[in-house]
Amino acid sequence: MDPTTLLASLLSYVLPMLPAKWAADVASLGIVLAGTCAIAARHWPRPKDGSKWLWLYSLVNAIGQNAGHATNADDVATKTTTHN
Repeated sequence: MDPTTLLASLLSYVLPMLPAKWAADVASLGIVLAGTCAIAARHWPRPKDGSKWLWLYSLVNAIGQNAGHATNADDVATKTTTHN
């Protein structure tokens, strides 16, 4: 099961049990967290393999949805370009 489907099923189960105010707060907190992680991922270069910070870097990139579209995306995969 992919993470999006898992999260959607979890939210569809949990949100009806929460009061509307709490649900709005949870959604707002999620948006702030994703935005903060996206900004951090934009400015944080990838740690070297074996670094103790690599797990945190991966988590920040996952939450911030930094899936190869940010400026530092070439830290993970080297891009090959040809010029004519």
